[in-house]
Amino acid sequence: MLTDKKNRWPILIAFVVAHGVNDGFGWIIPPLLPFIREYFNLSYSEMGGIFSIFRFTSSILQVPAAYLVHIFPASYILTGGLVWASIGMFLASFSTSYAAFLWLTAISGFGRSTYHPLAVTILSRIFGRKSLGRAIGFHLSGSGAGMVVAPFLVGLLLTRFSWRLPLQIWCGMGLLAGLGLAFFLRNHQKEITPDVRSFHWPFFSRPLVLYVLSSCIWGIAQGGILAFTALFLVDERGFQPERAAITFGCMPLVGLACRPLLGTLMDRMGRRKPIIITGYVVSATSILALVYITHQWLILAPLILLGIFGMGHAGLADTFMIESIPSMRREETLGFVYTLRMGIAAISPLLIGVLSEIVGIETAFLFLSVMPWAAAGIILLADEKPLD
Repeated sequence: MLTDKKNRWPILIAFVVAHGVNDGFGWIIPPLLPFIREYFNLSYSEMGGIFSIFRFTSSILQVPAAYLVHIFPASYILTGGLVWASIGMFLASFSTSYAAFLWLTAISGFGRSTYHPLAVTILSRIFGRKSLGRAIGFHLSGSGAGMVVAPFLVGLLLTRFSWRLPLQIWCGMGLLAGLGLAFFLRNHQKEITPDVRSFHWPFFSRPLVLYVLSSCIWGIAQGGILAFTALFLVDERGFQPERAAITFGCMPLVGLACRPLLGTLMDRMGRRKPIIITGYVVSATSILALVYITHQWLILAPLILLGIFGMGHAGLADTFMIESIPSMRREETLGFVYTLRMGIAAISPLLIGVLSEIVGIETAFLFLSVMPWAAAGIILLADEKPLD
């Protein structure tokens, strides 16, 4: 643990910015889809394919990234990945065909593979258990900020500029964030690296396996909602694309505000499961309400609840997972877990795209509303016994 508290917070702020840009790549494309669809003349399945391949490549290298810390400093791998993702997506923004956009986006996704398993591990070594929930909460606020800024940026720029410009601006922000984080971590390699490094297989335990299964199921619901909510608002509720982008941004906006509060609540309760289960149950109900509420203003209510409990609590739930893994085995285990979880969730956009063409997007959303209930039932069975 980094004992100098003055040095902790600048590093945390750099992580907050990097996390915001890294996760914002997944939120800037959904509100652009109505324009990308028109430009490339795409079906629901083809649009879902963009997300599925992007999310798959964003997960597949997480295990190798976790093991590369035996050779290179974790901070180099983490920040290098963000720079890679930014350059790859910048190139994708110049695509003139669907195939080129699809594959350049996939290449960009490889860079995003390095962030999550290494970032949370580094943070867990900088902050002790007494403040880990708050640290993770603020870290996730960065993710929430990216989720908010990305769609609002789209909504503001699309009235006057091409769909390419918001994506290019975001790539520039990613490049700066990656280099900035590398700067702040450059003098702290000793504190964030264990004294003894040895090769380990991923750690397994009953609570960890149940949590991973639960979060994989939830990821299917979350991935479908993320990919298609903006299109749902345009196609089924009559929103203009620019207004749909801004409305879509309201969902992560409330999550941004609530993540530190939920993280602090977790710390004060000393328990994680009640918050996790509540998030799943409210999210399931909100997805259902999204389908049946047709009024354009009233539809904000389920979107706000999804922002608080679906987007706001999702990453905080990983505190349960982090504390279920011994400190010395976190890189390897988290690399495996995030690869498995994100790889499974990657099928969701393509699945929902195909379902939307067969039975309609509203019925596809009804299917998604069942997933959080299953996730809540599984996590209920997991014991909560934090490890050092």
